[in-house]
Amino acid sequence: MEQWKRRYEEERERVEGLAMRLAAVESALEVEKLERAEQALLPPLWQDELERVQAERHTLVEHNAQLVTKQRELTAIQEELEDVWYQSALSRARRRSQPQPLPMPPLLPASPPPPAEATSTP
Repeated sequence: MEQWKRRYEEERERVEGLAMRLAAVESALEVEKLERAEQALLPPLWQDELERVQAERHTLVEHNAQLVTKQRELTAIQEELEDVWYQSALSRARRRSQPQPLPMPPLLPASPPPPAEATSTP
Protein backbone atom coordinates (compact mmCIF):
# COMPACT_ATOMS: atom_id res chain seq x y z
CA MET A 1 0.00 0.00 0.00
CA GLU A 2 2.87 2.34 0.74
CA GLN A 3 4.24 1.66 -2.66
CA TRP A 4 0.92 2.61 -4.25
CA LYS A 5 0.74 5.74 -2.22
CA ARG A 6 4.23 6.78 -3.16
CA ARG A 7 3.59 6.01 -6.81
CA TYR A 8 0.37 7.97 -6.65
CA GLU A 9 2.17 10.97 -5.15
CA GLU A 10 4.91 10.77 -7.79
CA GLU A 11 2.36 10.52 -10.58
CA ARG A 12 0.34 13.38 -9.12
CA GLU A 13 3.45 15.59 -8.95
CA ARG A 14 4.34 14.66 -12.52
CA VAL A 15 0.79 15.48 -13.70
CA GLU A 16 0.80 18.80 -11.84
CA GLY A 17 4.14 19.67 -13.45
CA LEU A 18 2.78 18.74 -16.86
CA ALA A 19 -0.36 20.78 -16.19
CA MET A 20 1.76 23.82 -15.25
CA ARG A 21 3.91 23.38 -18.36
CA LEU A 22 0.76 23.01 -20.48
CA ALA A 23 -0.72 26.19 -18.96
CA ALA A 24 2.52 28.07 -19.69
CA VAL A 25 2.53 26.82 -23.30
CA GLU A 26 -1.14 27.75 -23.73
CA SER A 27 -0.43 31.23 -22.32
CA ALA A 28 2.51 31.67 -24.69
CA LEU A 29 0.32 30.51 -27.59
CA GLU A 30 -2.36 33.04 -26.62
CA VAL A 31 0.23 35.83 -26.48
CA GLU A 32 1.56 34.76 -29.89
CA LYS A 33 -1.97 34.63 -31.31
CA LEU A 34 -2.72 38.15 -30.02
CA GLU A 35 0.56 39.49 -31.45
CA ARG A 36 -0.20 37.95 -34.84
CA ALA A 37 -3.73 39.39 -34.81
CA GLU A 38 -2.28 42.79 -33.93
CA GLN A 39 0.27 42.50 -36.73
CA ALA A 40 -2.49 41.52 -39.14
CA LEU A 41 -4.37 44.69 -38.18
CA LEU A 42 -1.36 46.99 -38.51
CA PRO A 43 -1.01 47.07 -42.33
CA PRO A 44 -4.64 48.17 -42.84
CA LEU A 45 -4.20 50.76 -40.08
CA TRP A 46 -0.99 51.96 -41.70
CA GLN A 47 -2.77 52.09 -45.05
CA ASP A 48 -5.61 54.11 -43.52
CA GLU A 49 -3.10 56.48 -41.90
CA LEU A 50 -1.19 56.80 -45.17
CA GLU A 51 -4.38 57.64 -47.08
CA ARG A 52 -5.37 60.20 -44.44
CA VAL A 53 -1.96 61.85 -44.55
CA GLN A 54 -1.99 61.89 -48.36
CA ALA A 55 -5.44 63.52 -48.39
CA GLU A 56 -4.25 66.11 -45.85
CA ARG A 57 -1.14 66.77 -47.95
CA HIS A 58 -3.29 67.23 -51.06
CA THR A 59 -5.48 69.72 -49.19
CA LEU A 60 -2.43 71.63 -48.01
CA VAL A 61 -0.96 71.73 -51.53
CA GLU A 62 -4.23 73.16 -52.88
CA HIS A 63 -4.39 75.71 -50.07
CA ASN A 64 -0.79 76.70 -50.71
CA ALA A 65 -1.56 77.20 -54.42
CA GLN A 66 -4.49 79.45 -53.47
CA LEU A 67 -2.27 81.44 -51.14
CA VAL A 68 0.38 81.86 -53.84
CA THR A 69 -2.30 83.13 -56.25
CA LYS A 70 -3.61 85.59 -53.62
CA GLN A 71 -0.07 86.75 -52.92
CA ARG A 72 0.48 87.46 -56.63
CA GLU A 73 -2.80 89.38 -56.78
CA LEU A 74 -1.87 91.42 -53.71
CA THR A 75 1.57 92.15 -55.15
CA ALA A 76 -0.03 93.40 -58.37
CA ILE A 77 -2.45 95.59 -56.40
CA GLN A 78 0.42 96.92 -54.30
CA GLU A 79 2.39 97.80 -57.43
CA GLU A 80 -0.66 99.59 -58.86
CA LEU A 81 -1.06 101.53 -55.61
CA GLU A 82 2.61 102.45 -55.63
CA ASP A 83 2.20 103.73 -59.21
CA VAL A 84 -0.86 105.76 -58.23
CA TRP A 85 0.94 107.15 -55.19
CA TYR A 86 3.99 108.00 -57.31
CA GLN A 87 1.87 109.72 -59.97
CA SER A 88 -0.03 111.63 -57.30
CA ALA A 89 3.18 112.74 -55.61
CA LEU A 90 4.64 113.74 -58.98
CA SER A 91 1.52 115.73 -59.84
CA ARG A 92 1.62 117.54 -56.47
CA ALA A 93 5.31 118.31 -56.96
CA ARG A 94 4.66 119.71 -60.42
CA ARG A 95 1.87 121.91 -59.14
CA ARG A 96 4.03 123.22 -56.33
CA SER A 97 7.02 123.85 -58.56
CA GLN A 98 5.03 125.88 -61.09
CA PRO A 99 5.18 129.64 -60.52
CA GLN A 100 2.07 130.82 -58.84
CA PRO A 101 0.11 133.30 -60.98
CA LEU A 102 -0.20 136.73 -59.48
CA PRO A 103 -3.50 137.25 -57.89
CA MET A 104 -5.81 139.24 -60.08
CA PRO A 105 -7.16 142.46 -58.61
CA PRO A 106 -10.81 142.26 -57.95
CA LEU A 107 -12.90 143.43 -60.79
CA LEU A 108 -14.70 146.69 -60.20
CA PRO A 109 -18.35 146.47 -60.76
CA ALA A 110 -19.30 147.75 -64.10
CA SER A 111 -20.50 151.29 -63.74
CA PRO A 112 -23.67 152.14 -65.49
CA PRO A 113 -23.22 154.26 -68.59
CA PRO A 114 -23.54 157.92 -67.91
CA PRO A 115 -27.05 159.16 -68.39
CA ALA A 116 -27.66 160.40 -71.80
CA GLU A 117 -28.29 164.04 -71.63
CA ALA A 118 -30.99 165.33 -73.67
CA THR A 119 -29.34 167.22 -76.29
CA SER A 120 -31.59 169.61 -77.85
CA THR A 121 -30.82 170.83 -81.11
CA PRO A 122 -32.05 174.36 -81.72
